Amino acid sequence: MLTAVQIKAAKPTAKAYKLSDSHGLYLLVQPKGGKLWRYKFRLGGVEGLDALGRYPEVGLAEARQSHAESRRLVAQGINPVLARRDRKQALIQAQLVRERGSFAAVASDWCAATVHGLRKTTREQREREIRNDLLPKLKSRPIKDITRVEITALLKSVEKRAPEVARNVRNYLWCIFEYAIDTGLIVANPVPSVRVLKKRDKKNHPALPSSMIGEFIKQLDDRSRINEHTRIAMLLVMLTACRKSEVIGGKWSEVDMETGEWEIPAERMKSKRPHWIPLSSQALRLLHELRKLLPVGQELLFPNRRDPKRPMANRSLNAVMDRLGYSSIGTPHGMRAVFSTHFNGINANVDVIELCLAHAPMSKTRAAYNRHLYKVERREMLQEWADHLDLLRKS
Repeated sequence: MLTAVQIKAAKPTAKAYKLSDSHGLYLLVQPKGGKLWRYKFRLGGVEGLDALGRYPEVGLAEARQSHAESRRLVAQGINPVLARRDRKQALIQAQLVRERGSFAAVASDWCAATVHGLRKTTREQREREIRNDLLPKLKSRPIKDITRVEITALLKSVEKRAPEVARNVRNYLWCIFEYAIDTGLIVANPVPSVRVLKKRDKKNHPALPSSMIGEFIKQLDDRSRINEHTRIAMLLVMLTACRKSEVIGGKWSEVDMETGEWEIPAERMKSKRPHWIPLSSQALRLLHELRKLLPVGQELLFPNRRDPKRPMANRSLNAVMDRLGYSSIGTPHGMRAVFSTHFNGINANVDVIELCLAHAPMSKTRAAYNRHLYKVERREMLQEWADHLDLLRKS
């Protein structure tokens, strides 16, 4: 058996060599002077090698103690190398759970990891719904202790108040627990399937019939009843066939008044693709009026009255329709359906209609081969639409 004196006196040579102790324990002396404790064992007829540390950090007595523990494991049919790795992993796991294992911490980490590319309104909605509907009950709970039964109960309680929020919350929970699996905090996702919630009652956005459009525009023209900024926003929604959020979130930097173009960047679009809008002469006239109403240097087309750095409130245009008596008949989003119905009704080019609406082509094969942007046709269509709305106003 080795002695401390022998180990200390061992000098490196051109080749590595071993100094044996007992029962497979030896000290490997390397050419560069390093001295490593090793234990050679056989398990199930297969040779294995257990690394027990470096001398002098690990002395002779400590090496023999580690060797004895490894021998006991081998006698029980357990690979000591794998057992040591598992113990180390368990310690890391326990530390991770202590430091980042609460629901609030995991939710925060997931939000930070997935925030890139989200629209500001989407990000704010997600943060608000997590803060209001999840954190009050789950905030300080270890994520590994949260059960499927209590998640189901939580979702049911949210559903009673707001069914759509419950669906959003379930999606957040699913992603948060998947993130916890990926980071080693848990091994299974306890979030129930969407079947625990009632089926969504799908309804299209109500759209004004064409016979009422002229009357609606005439009421918009009555400036004594409607704020001018809101009036212009509503008219631009109609003239551009854009979504409400795309118009009220608009910035002057996106608009080229000289060429009569408005290009909305991908991050503000539902499709995550930039959208080019040729502006009719009526739309341009409204934008010129709008610019006169705003202070010099204002970035947004429709700044919020309370906080000019934020866009107009999302409900503002719906409130206009409610105030004018159209709450149960139409919505701002429904104006897109009015546009589509009109041009499909006169057999206009479907590709041009869909591009004006910023829709993805229905046929992926057709989209792959037909890459024409129809810019001339889109400009003609939106000008024709603006002229048609003027005729409806007069009639």
